[in-house]
Amino acid sequence: MFSTRPKDDRRDLYDREAEIEAIKDSIRRREWIAVLGIRRVGKTSVVNVSIGESNAIPLKVNLMRLHNPRRSRYPRDEFTGLLLESVSQTVRSSTPGGRVSRFISNILGIDEEIFLDFNPVRIKRFRAHDVAALLREMDSFASDNGKSLVLILDEAQELAKIDLDLSTLFHDVYENCRNTVVVMTGSMVRIVESVLRDVEYGEPFFGRYIRKVELPRFTADQSRDFLHRGFQEEGVSVDPVIVEEAVAMLDGVPGWLTIFGSELSFSLKHGMAPNLEEIVEKAIKEAENEAGNFLKYTQSPERYSAIVLSLHRLGGRGRLSEIARVSGTLLGEDIPRPRIYELLNRLLDYGFVKADDEEYSLPEDEPNRIGLVRASEGILGDEAAR
Repeated sequence: MFSTRPKDDRRDLYDREAEIEAIKDSIRRREWIAVLGIRRVGKTSVVNVSIGESNAIPLKVNLMRLHNPRRSRYPRDEFTGLLLESVSQTVRSSTPGGRVSRFISNILGIDEEIFLDFNPVRIKRFRAHDVAALLREMDSFASDNGKSLVLILDEAQELAKIDLDLSTLFHDVYENCRNTVVVMTGSMVRIVESVLRDVEYGEPFFGRYIRKVELPRFTADQSRDFLHRGFQEEGVSVDPVIVEEAVAMLDGVPGWLTIFGSELSFSLKHGMAPNLEEIVEKAIKEAENEAGNFLKYTQSPERYSAIVLSLHRLGGRGRLSEIARVSGTLLGEDIPRPRIYELLNRLLDYGFVKADDEEYSLPEDEPNRIGLVRASEGILGDEAAR
């Protein structure tokens, strides 16, 4: 349970039975799915297990490999290259290539061996209509093997940046790939939902339904039980006081709880004195790097950082008027309130802040909250932070 790698076996997951069954049933019904949840909530593991328990061939496209915070758009060729590489891996791992690799190598104008070995230097530019043809062939490939094809678009918020007519492509897949199910995952939930709206309401895909499966963070009771079961599995005994401190600090985020359980178990097994603060500090550093990469490459890193530090000064939550006032003080300038509102919504889109009852708030778990504040301090400097 404390493995930090994505899970493939249901026995290694905690309390995700309802979500797994919903995804499996959707695959059986050939319904498209969006699996949504905050970072480190376990989306990849739940999808892996669901597909592993279905009669399906996974075709996984990790869109985070395109991610570049400095760029607002990705050329179509970068997406199609990533798709081709995923197809090559799927063909190699599922069965001998057969007519699939021959067909694909023909439309690429290359030898079959080049495709199966995936040599991107020797593969010519891939045309837009070839993408639909390739997916139709993969659909037949899975059908010939008596299976469904599940196209997994991991971190689907990146789709919004690709120069590709997604609605037309998805329409083609929906109409002509009857054996294919598309599964999208996304941690930037507001952006993914915007992508889904654009696809669902765009012509010619209009009217097609995409089922949403949301993964919540653990409750406090679930967090305790998860840690208890994990420590039992590891064969270690942990002071209940330490468990309670971890539950309070990590706020039900499965990824943070897993790191905590893994590090604490390792320390106890090897005769080291466990240090809760050092363990949590590892998670904070990870969150700080992630937040820092986002902030540095925005158009207004200082203003974003001022907003975060304003919320920090306000005790972790505040109204728009309060945030605008404190941000102006930190930066020594009068920032128009509409601009503050715009930047706050962008932070909401990327999951760095939350909104509730006309108030905005920082994350409740310590790693994400402290990591975000430290990243902002790094941009504005310690003086502004004070």
